[in-house]
Formats: sequence, structure tokens, C-alpha cells
Amino acid sequence: MKKISLLFVMMCFSIPIWAQSPVLEKYVEQGLKSNLTLQQLGFDISTRQEQLNQAKALFLPQLSFEASYSRAEGGRTIDFPVGDLLNPVYDALDRINGSDVFPTITNVNEQLLPDDFHDTKVRLIQPLFNSDIKYNRLAQENLVFMEEARSAAFRNELTHDIRSAYFRHLQTLEALKIYQDSQLVIEELVRVNKRLVANDKATYDIIYSAESALAEVEANVIRAQKDIDVTRSFFNFLLNRDLSDSIEVDGNIKSELLVLSSLSMLSADAFQERQEFKQIEAAIAANQNLLDLNKSATYLPKVNLVMDAGFQGFGYTFDSGQDYWLAQVSMSWNIFKGGEKKSRVRASLFELEKLTSQKEQLRDQVEFEVITAFNEYKAALESINAATRRTESAEKTFNIIQKKYRENQVLLIEFYEARDAFTRAQLSQSITTYDALIKASELKKVISKN
Repeated sequence: MKKISLLFVMMCFSIPIWAQSPVLEKYVEQGLKSNLTLQQLGFDISTRQEQLNQAKALFLPQLSFEASYSRAEGGRTIDFPVGDLLNPVYDALDRINGSDVFPTITNVNEQLLPDDFHDTKVRLIQPLFNSDIKYNRLAQENLVFMEEARSAAFRNELTHDIRSAYFRHLQTLEALKIYQDSQLVIEELVRVNKRLVANDKATYDIIYSAESALAEVEANVIRAQKDIDVTRSFFNFLLNRDLSDSIEVDGNIKSELLVLSSLSMLSADAFQERQEFKQIEAAIAANQNLLDLNKSATYLPKVNLVMDAGFQGFGYTFDSGQDYWLAQVSMSWNIFKGGEKKSRVRASLFELEKLTSQKEQLRDQVEFEVITAFNEYKAALESINAATRRTESAEKTFNIIQKKYRENQVLLIEFYEARDAFTRAQLSQSITTYDALIKASELKKVISKN
């Protein structure tokens, strides 16, 4: 009781305190390491990182080795009238010299397709100006940030799920203990009633009534044990362990109850820390890069430096007669594509506006989540005080009734009512306390403090 009162005094000073259970934190860390979905998100991040590396590589020169060899026959030809041009000249020279030195030359018919021709070279391409490469790299960087934020948001959600499952398991353990304590009391009642009947101070109906009450409590014990098995299995499922593995109990877990800070501070924390904001901001930045890319593709050219060095000629030989080098600067400027480029720009603008609208919607949603979690946790804390007072009163009442019953001063029905009221009060206090712990975890989740 003093602990809860101190809690509310501290609340008045609006000091945020985030208690940590070493046992629970160990389980949370284990769950984060073994969760398959989180591992898959890690692969997504790695994939995006490799895509970023690919985008960065486009800034560097590309070096390739290229070789081709051609054999051809037929196809188009070109006629060279070499004989028609040179034979008259040769004849005149022979007559002048009185000799027959110069031969008769035939006209040449050459096929255009090169036969027995090779081109073997090393080619280097260096982008000199290409805005697509720049904006693609920026977009890939933001997509990496987006995947990292998505993974962090899932970690936050999974942490809350593990905490909540742990609290529910402890609540079922506490419920079992309450029922077992009640079972001991009813068993003692059966023994007392049997002594009363044996001493002719009561009739057999009180024994039957007590045994009926005992059977009811035993049924509650069985249900509580089943609930323990269910919550244990679910908790181990979240940790990717064998479903029957035992779970360590932290006896000081109730110190996980938080001291509230002001609602405005919590909202500010949520707006700053929630990974969903970082995720959508990265998506907006990536789409802005895509918009810039489409705009630059509309108005700017691409310029590359291309250099070749190698051998080229007829016959597959590598000698000084076939070696060559070539350097050129090429420019490509896509001036008109039927309105496609402007359409891409408009599509990027629409996508950007949609993401901006989603960010505003997310802000409203997060603010609502913070207000709801804050009020629910505040109400849960207040309920603990009421449940504690109820349990204390029910316990005192039962102790008095139990003593009077042994002295045969009250009816059996009054004993049952007092005991039932005490059991229900204990269960209510247990449920209320662990519900407050779950609400505290929910509040941590919505402000991304898990």
C-alpha cells in the first residue's frame, strides 16, 4: 500500500522512470535474436545495402574485354573499276617505254561483309555527367534507412509482445497460487466440519457442502494450470524455443510499473522516436530523389568518355599493323518521348503527395495511441489502489468470519461468502496489477521506449 501511494506522489512531479527487469530483459534480448521475422527483415536491409553498393559503383569507370571474329560469304558487294582506270595508263606507259612491264588488272568486286576479320579490344567507359546515377544513389540510401526503420519498428512491437506474454504468464502463476491457498483453506474447512459432525455439533450437510466447495476450487486449480500451460507455450513461441521450456520468474517484476510524465512530453517523445515516422520520412526522401531523377532526365543530357585499345584486322593476328586505340566523348540527350517524361514527373509528384498525406495521418494516429495508452495506464494505476484496499478489507473480513465459524458463531454460508470474496479480491488485485504492467509496456511501445 505504501509503495503504491509513493508511486502516486512521484507521479505528481512528472518524472519519467523506466524500470528494467534483468530477467525480462534477458528474455527480450533472446527473443529479438531468435525471431525469424526479424532475421528476414535483416536480410531485407542487407539486400538494400547491396543495391546501394551497386548504385555507388555506377560512379566508377567500367572496364571490359571484348573480342569478336567474323567469317562471311555472300551478301552485298561493291565494285571497284580498278582495271578500267589503270589498264589504259599501263598500256600507254608500255608503248612509251617499248616494254611490257605493267600487267593487265581486272576490276575488283568486294563483298561488304568482312571475312576472316577480328576486333579484340579493351573498353573503358567513364560517366562524366549523368544525373540519374546521382539521384539513384540518394534514393538507395533512403531506402536503406527505410528498411532499418521498418526493422526497428518491428523490434519495438516484438518487445512489447514478449513483455506482455511474460506478464500474462506470471499472472496465471499467481492465480494458481491464490486458488491453491483457497484449496488449503477449504480442505481445512472439511476437516473442521467432520470434527463438528463427529462431536454431534453439526449435521452431515456441512460436510457435503464443504466437499462441494472443495471440488469447485480444485476445478479452478485445474483451469489455472491449463492457463499456465497456454501462456508458457505462447511466451516460448515468441522466443522461438521449445514450447514446454520453463520460464524464470522475477519476484521484483512489479517494479516495472512506470512513473508517468506529462502527456505532452510523451507525445513529443513519440513524434521524435517512433520508427514509423523515420520509415515514412525515408520513403518521402526516396520519392523526392525519384522525382529529381525524372526531372533531370527530362532536361539534362548524359555524357560519357569511351576509350578502346586493341587489335583489329583481317586474319587473327596481333601485330603492329593491327593495333589501334580510340577515344571519344559521347552525349545522349533525350529531347522528346511523346510526353512520357512529363508523365513520370507527374506520377512522382502524386506519390510524394500521397506519402505526405500518410505522414499526417500517422501523426494523428500516433497522437491518439499515446493519449489512449496514457489514459489506460493512468486508470490501471488508480485501479491498483482500489484493488489493494478491497483485498485488505476482504482479508480482514475473512479472518474474522473464519474465527467466528470455528466458534460456531456464524453460518457456513457466511464463511463461503467471505472466503469467495477474499479469493475474488486477490484475483482482481493480481489481474489489475499485471494489467497495469501490460499497459505500461503498451505505453512504452507507443512512444518507442521499449
